[in-house]
Amino acid sequence: MSAQADLPMPRPDQVNLWFPPEQQQHYIDRMVDQSGLTRRQAICFVRLWGYAHLQSGSAPPIQTLSPHQGIFYCSHSDAANLFYCDRPTGSDRSAGMMLDQLVAKRLVRREPFDGTQTRLSLQVPSTFLPAESVPLSTVYPDTFDLRCDAPLVAAILEASYSWMRLRPAATSFKMTRVLRQWAGQYPDGLRVLRTEADHSPVGLSVFFPVHSSCEEQFHLSPSGSLYLSTANREDPIRVAAPEDPDCYVVFVRSWQLAPRCWNYGMACLMLQDSQETLGRMQREFPNLCDIYTITIHPRLEAFALALGFKVMKTDPASSLSWLYLPLDRFLALDVDEALVEFDFGDR
Repeated sequence: MSAQADLPMPRPDQVNLWFPPEQQQHYIDRMVDQSGLTRRQAICFVRLWGYAHLQSGSAPPIQTLSPHQGIFYCSHSDAANLFYCDRPTGSDRSAGMMLDQLVAKRLVRREPFDGTQTRLSLQVPSTFLPAESVPLSTVYPDTFDLRCDAPLVAAILEASYSWMRLRPAATSFKMTRVLRQWAGQYPDGLRVLRTEADHSPVGLSVFFPVHSSCEEQFHLSPSGSLYLSTANREDPIRVAAPEDPDCYVVFVRSWQLAPRCWNYGMACLMLQDSQETLGRMQREFPNLCDIYTITIHPRLEAFALALGFKVMKTDPASSLSWLYLPLDRFLALDVDEALVEFDFGDR
């Protein structure tokens, strides 16, 4: 509490003065993709993080935040002023409920009451810190290495699947194992973008030529074909045998870029590699003609629609939908032109 001892603490309702909105936005944009946070929750957490930062002895205006913060004081009234200073409504009670949501996500901890004020502490993942973008010239497409890439790719995927509220606690463990299984079943269908510096993957695409016995899945509820993010032990989609004449469908099981690579250049590079990969797959499976996918995150659904995918069967119990595109149209797509107006800043 050295900041309070040496300086008068800025008022919580003046957060946009001592923590400039453009600086807040750097953190908000980073966090919305993680831990299942909505944008409103991310805004509230960033402001709370800034308030903790001030109480650690830092002088305003805040430019950068550290994930290492000590215990700080913040009543429900202070939280309401922080969270809702630029909104017409927002009570102490609603601020308390917001804190409850952040506690449930294990980002905030309520410390034992000391007889004076409400004490909180934060558990800030290092991934909440804005990362430097990766220059396009320093990455290259490559095959997936089942011995080295699985845990690193699983960490990228989990950030996307965290958008789903209900998922197993051991999601990353299952992803690591399943990625290796998929690579063993059909290695040509797994591709990564890799950095030149340390050869770490920063993007993944998984294409599965589907066995004809599983084709009905694409006409049923899409949630029934989820596998990575569920506790289901049996994969509902089987891979077709090489040169199977009855293989008509390729299932895009995953197509994901790390947040720091989510931009026009990286997306075009990975899509061009996807076209080459699917072109080779079509030569192996001569009757392959349909692409189906499910997009977990709303951002990726908008991305798929920009490429020409059409919404097919929707899931009445969730926001999921089957998305479809003829393979020939994807292979003929000018990806640079298709994405020229897509807003990559919309997270």
